[in-house]
Amino acid sequence: QMEEIVTRMQDDKSGVPIRTVKSFLSKIPSVFTGADIVQWLTKNLIIDDQDKALHVGTLMAAHGYFFPISDHVLMLKDDGTFYRFQTPFFWPSNCWDPENTDYAVYLCKRTMQNKARLELADYEAESLARLQRAFARKWEFIFMQAEAQAKVDKKRDKIERKILDSQERAFWDVHRPVPGCVNTTEMDIKKSCRMKDPHKTRK
Repeated sequence: QMEEIVTRMQDDKSGVPIRTVKSFLSKIPSVFTGADIVQWLTKNLIIDDQDKALHVGTLMAAHGYFFPISDHVLMLKDDGTFYRFQTPFFWPSNCWDPENTDYAVYLCKRTMQNKARLELADYEAESLARLQRAFARKWEFIFMQAEAQAKVDKKRDKIERKILDSQERAFWDVHRPVPGCVNTTEMDIKKSCRMKDPHKTRK
């Protein structure tokens, strides 16, 4: 049901207004505000109370369907904070349960990209150091994977890369949240995956 709503939100005519915003020295592509989301939910889901709309929107953000572009905390604010929609590839329904090696490759790749917006947060740097110790024997392989991904990313169009970087970061904010944030994927997504495919067994 959440995904139906998100698909409606992205409709060109009746969805949330998505725009490119001019910032100080750059452009911020494909964004909308928290207030836009609350307004859309109130109108289209016929919610009579803004607090309820904010609650529904926060649940959707917590599951990673859209995310704040300059914050790791996945919650909705009813203000001018900028958000971006997640690409369906990273939607929770795809039942991804990423491994720590995937996270190690991602963090390692971030250290190779010389962009201020991609600098690791303190908790990410600590995670990287911990993973480097845990995967010491295969670190060369992880590093090579990260290097290969970074090369592919470098060839992308600048705006496309900016959007994809933020979507990838938001995916990890769901699966490896900031300390103190609830990991929404732990229970409900695994439960729904089992319901979809009761014969599937974990490795």
